[in-house]
Amino acid sequence: MYQKHWNLRKLPFENTPDTEFFFESEAHEEAFSRLSYVVEEKKSCGVLTGAYGTGKTLVLKALERQFRKKGYVFSFVTNPRLDDLGLLKIILHNFTGYNVPKQKEDVLMGIERFLRDTFQDGKHVVVAIDEAQLIDDEKVFEELRLLLNFQTETRFLLTLILCGQPELKEKLDSNKQFSQRVTLSYRLKPLDLEETRRYVEHRLEVAGLKENIFEDRAMELLYERSGGIPRWINNIANMSMLAAYSKGERTVTEALVAEGVESSR
Repeated sequence: MYQKHWNLRKLPFENTPDTEFFFESEAHEEAFSRLSYVVEEKKSCGVLTGAYGTGKTLVLKALERQFRKKGYVFSFVTNPRLDDLGLLKIILHNFTGYNVPKQKEDVLMGIERFLRDTFQDGKHVVVAIDEAQLIDDEKVFEELRLLLNFQTETRFLLTLILCGQPELKEKLDSNKQFSQRVTLSYRLKPLDLEETRRYVEHRLEVAGLKENIFEDRAMELLYERSGGIPRWINNIANMSMLAAYSKGERTVTEALVAEGVESSR
């Protein structure tokens, strides 16, 4: 609605995992770097945790985007609330793109065949599971652990990336057999005030706006009420710009952010 008001080429604060908007704060850059190491060195498993809305999914999508360009093959699972067979079927379907067998042994043979064929092609396979804190069945973690048994004498045929809210780490710590397979883990923290400022400027610039339209006090209130959580920054900033548009303003003031806060609740 307000896109033409600022002559934007796209909306700047949508809560979608658009990798063009990926902002490399110190924490996000570190998360990306660590997961990149796990994938590039073909390690067994990496874990990324963080509170709701901190940008975990966008880190995963940026990782997928970069490594697909290098020939890596991804199976990206967005809803892991399945039983062990259901999750294995989704993983295989994401790889092959067609109907998968019904029997568990056939699914596992299909996965192994795909892994070995991909290895023969000189490529590497990555399974990325978002919202992994939703996995409640120990059998699912056990099947994921067993997937890591697919390996040659020198390396794993599959790298597993688990991403979720902080309780994921607690679940993994209580599962000693699985936690021993984790190469590294990282917890993503909210942005500080200066990073929030740069985050907003970055998203505005990507959207086509060269100057920061948020006044200093507006930015401070935006940070205060969002807690530095990117999802909440997006929600409040979006509603603040909508409020500015409705009043014919081109600068977002503290009062407009306060209005945006109320509207985004």
